[in-house]
Amino acid sequence: MLILGLLVVVAALYAFFMALGLVGTSSGAVRKRIEFIASRPEPTSNGQTVLVEDRETGFGGLITPAVLVQKIERNLLLAGRPEGWTVGRLLIAKPVAAIMATLFAIVVIKGGASGPMKLLLIGAVVLAYFVPDLLVYNRGIKRQLIIERELPDTLDQVTISIEAGLGFEAALNRAGEGGTGPLAEELVRLGQDMRLGMSRRDAYTALGERTTVDDLRRFAKSIVQAEEYGVPISSVVRSQAKEMRIKRRSRAEAKAMQVPVKILLPLMSCILPVLFVVVLGPPITNALRNF
Repeated sequence: MLILGLLVVVAALYAFFMALGLVGTSSGAVRKRIEFIASRPEPTSNGQTVLVEDRETGFGGLITPAVLVQKIERNLLLAGRPEGWTVGRLLIAKPVAAIMATLFAIVVIKGGASGPMKLLLIGAVVLAYFVPDLLVYNRGIKRQLIIERELPDTLDQVTISIEAGLGFEAALNRAGEGGTGPLAEELVRLGQDMRLGMSRRDAYTALGERTTVDDLRRFAKSIVQAEEYGVPISSVVRSQAKEMRIKRRSRAEAKAMQVPVKILLPLMSCILPVLFVVVLGPPITNALRNF
């Protein structure tokens, strides 16, 4: 009965999040570009100008501390501001999820729950309140990992386009419009920012602000410095692409070296005991029978 009630609550939460657009949403390229063009300039904490979407927090923003609202906005920015995921909806979804989990906990406790079960239900209520934040945070992490993995290949493509005779900005636009994924979206956003009147320095600074990938932030900073000191951008892009390929290979080697350590625990807890039973079980049984 408890499992059935839990399934009903999970289904209700999923339906609620779908109604808000937090799950099961699909993003369209045309709509995203319209939202980018319709975005308005706002200053960041560093005093620089970036283009962000309109921020409407609604009633949830009145009862939520400004620090938490800014953190949610930052997580949404890292997640690429998916369609349907707005600050106002998240601020509404958090207390509603906690209220639904609280009602379920009250029903279970009235049915005669034990002490450990009550503690588990209290933890479930707290977890339900942070479920929307976890969804956004998880999506942001996945998006940044994809950007980090795609960046070396994209820079190689930009380098080839520059060597073929295209300008740097045209090569970036070609890589963004011809590619798919979050990195292509960021490159398209970069070109739109400059077409809307932002300087190259502010546009690349904004690109670095929209990501946590160190390689991309370093690339944006290198382009700004190359423009300031008159360094050929093609050589900067080529050196950055080479360095990122080396780093990607080093990360792959580091992960490969972690595999033996990661499989040690399941090997000792799952495979070796069964192997000991199969190999040593019959001799021990025969010995005990003869004894």
